[in-house]
Amino acid sequence: MEVRRLQRLGSTTLVVSLPKKWASERGLKAGDSVYVEVSEEGVLIRTTLRPERYLVAQIEADRLETVESLQRLVTACYLQGVDKITVRSMSGANSWMFEEVLSDLDRLPGLEVIKHDDFELELRVIIDSSRYTIEELLRRMQALIVSMLESAIDSFVERLPEKASEVARGEQKIDSYYFLGLRQLLMAGKDKSLIKALGIESPLALLGLRVVLSAVEEIADQALQISRESMKWVGTKEKDPKGIAAELKHYSTSVTTAFGMALNGYLVSDLKLLEESMSMIPKLIQEINSLEYKVIETVKDQDRALSYRLVLRGLMDAIDNCRLIVMTGINKFVRMQNDIVTIGYE
Repeated sequence: MEVRRLQRLGSTTLVVSLPKKWASERGLKAGDSVYVEVSEEGVLIRTTLRPERYLVAQIEADRLETVESLQRLVTACYLQGVDKITVRSMSGANSWMFEEVLSDLDRLPGLEVIKHDDFELELRVIIDSSRYTIEELLRRMQALIVSMLESAIDSFVERLPEKASEVARGEQKIDSYYFLGLRQLLMAGKDKSLIKALGIESPLALLGLRVVLSAVEEIADQALQISRESMKWVGTKEKDPKGIAAELKHYSTSVTTAFGMALNGYLVSDLKLLEESMSMIPKLIQEINSLEYKVIETVKDQDRALSYRLVLRGLMDAIDNCRLIVMTGINKFVRMQNDIVTIGYE
């Protein structure tokens, strides 16, 4: 390894000389062009432009037994950063699977159909991976989830099917953000040049972002489960005991508050927000447990009581995911430069 000093050229430019042997072996002379690639690891000098390459995958549908297997493989290829996915059925006998795959495309943003016949289905990703930062995707998911939880509880307490439909539509959008974010993280793990473009502070953050992305998506799933529970009671007129519905709404609002502080604290590395969210959790758990006991004692209809308990379990699961986001945020805070914790070598 050679050590070379940077030299100043003019008032703002720094230059470094290239090894003479390296330049001679490649036939370089003064005035020739070279190409510089900048990455997290350093600077790479090329004598020619690197050809743009596309990642492609081919799936043999005739070797699969179920359409679910095909759907899972298409999703996995998308998440791995594949740019073109070709699904083939040489006999045409399994071309019926193509229709099922097409019905599932909405949750994979940017994946478009290029070719479709009885023997081949060609899909290409046309979205720019760096178009959305991970933070922007999480912010969009956060806003949707707050609305989803509110609508889910309203649909259950007030027996409103239209509110449940709102939650289902929101969950579909959450899925699309989740899969796009996961694709970006997996691609950034393989191509470090994407890390900065996606607003990620370092490769160390990839694992934490994966955890937070999954936790946020699971909270959306819990909102969807609550809304589905509400559909069992559409059209019924039996009133719930006084006070239980109001308490349920109150605790749901507290859960969304804890979630908002947890995610905001994670995204901006705000220890105060993270600690405030964490401090809410024990009391919330105690209060929701108390409400569950109240339901058991006062709701006479056993099926309705069970539904209430399932809704409360959904809120508890959401709280567990809030705790997971907080703990990931605290780990991020320790890793970032701050005036509370200093980490270094001695």
